[in-house]
Amino acid sequence: MTFLARHAEQRFRVIAWILGLTAVMTLGFLHTAMDTEYAFSSAIILPVVAVAWTGGRRDGFLFSLLAAVMWVGVDVLADRQFSSDWIPFVNGLTRFATYSFVSYLIVQVQTLLSRVQEMARHDALTTLLNRDAFFEAGEAEARRCQRYGHHIAVAFLDLDDFKLLNDSRGHGAGDRALRAVALALQKTLRTTDYVARLGGDEFAILLPEIGYNAATEAGQKIAASVNQAMNEFPPVSVSVGIAWFDSAECGFSAMLSSADAVMYEIKRDGKRGVKARRIEAITTVSQPKAWESL
Repeated sequence: MTFLARHAEQRFRVIAWILGLTAVMTLGFLHTAMDTEYAFSSAIILPVVAVAWTGGRRDGFLFSLLAAVMWVGVDVLADRQFSSDWIPFVNGLTRFATYSFVSYLIVQVQTLLSRVQEMARHDALTTLLNRDAFFEAGEAEARRCQRYGHHIAVAFLDLDDFKLLNDSRGHGAGDRALRAVALALQKTLRTTDYVARLGGDEFAILLPEIGYNAATEAGQKIAASVNQAMNEFPPVSVSVGIAWFDSAECGFSAMLSSADAVMYEIKRDGKRGVKARRIEAITTVSQPKAWESL
């Protein structure tokens, strides 16, 4: 999570607390002013939801406790008539249990939504970014590199003879090979890099803020790591095409197409290799690739 995202999250949390406490005090005042003809305790559920959503389980629990204590105080200090002195405290305990349960449900729903959103951004087999998430990250990084004048590189990976593996050992072996590739890539790359499975046996990597020599070296390390992982899955190997850009003015889709074109040069030359190229400018629009229609 970025600093700006954390700052915004904290700001919403503080706002939720302020509004929530204001609502609790206002409802408590109305409850006292209107005697017992109107019940406002159920309305506290709304600020409970807001606080739990922005602050999580701990904030929701604490706010529920404060709200329940407030209602006990209102009932006791207002000198209401109850058949027994302990009834306000039982009512407060009941309200606390209700608010806490609502808070728990809100946190569970939020967690579930986060998991669904995360699953929607990742490939189910390899857990790498999927195509849509990779393009989203790529466009954002391209804009950032263009704004600050940073270099950027894109690597396109294609597994050689992957179909032979599926035909000879079955799709289960193919799936294991793809997971092994993903693990090899995750171990090799920097924390600032982005890696995705575009579909089938095609992978892509975004390398922000990197020089040409460093990008070439990274491509060699990537190929070595993947080929080592593929020793268990003969005859599979990898072809890695790297397109390095002094600036990111051409747009991310064109950048990925350039890396794809470099990779296909390796395929034409006999597969299993690494090739990097400096891309000064892109003046023509590349034809759509297979991965663009997945």
